Amino acid sequence: MKKKIALGCLFSAALIISTTTPAIAHVSVQSKGYSVTAGDSSRLWLSVGHGCTYKNAKYGTSVFQVQVPRSAGKPTPEFHVGFKTSVVASATVDASGVPDYYTVTWTAKSRSYVVDDGTFYDFGLKLSWSATPQKVDFPTVQTCFVTLADRTKKPLYLRWNITDGTSKTGTEDTEFGPAPSVTTKAKA
Repeated sequence: MKKKIALGCLFSAALIISTTTPAIAHVSVQSKGYSVTAGDSSRLWLSVGHGCTYKNAKYGTSVFQVQVPRSAGKPTPEFHVGFKTSVVASATVDASGVPDYYTVTWTAKSRSYVVDDGTFYDFGLKLSWSATPQKVDFPTVQTCFVTLADRTKKPLYLRWNITDGTSKTGTEDTEFGPAPSVTTKAKA
């Protein structure tokens, strides 16, 4: 799958963003003035900067999913008109019974609400940070749907979930890249 991508990382003075390869981050993180301090609650926005390109045609993002680790607490997603939102706890838990992560999914209710290629959209979360300063990764998946000649839909995936600095070769229907992340700072 060949995609044309033109999105730079957005940085906020109150937020330290660290990705494995910042020049090609496709989902950026913004704090919009909220501090990202260990032990505190704050808000964070994940900015989806484009849709998908498949066989020279452009498609909008219909589904956006983010995996929120337990170090960011149980997330409360921001409401968006035209999107259905869900929060699902992982089946795996720690010794205290706390889920390892939560998956937040925003799904466009109709084609008129998809995030068109060439535009951007910010998906917000209210989070409660762990008391220990640390890097927190937010693996994300964008899903675009291609309508094929036989009237079926083929999903295309943009998976921004690489957190260890490696790379993964894309396939016809999936592209991979670095997960957006933040580093929480210690309380002053």
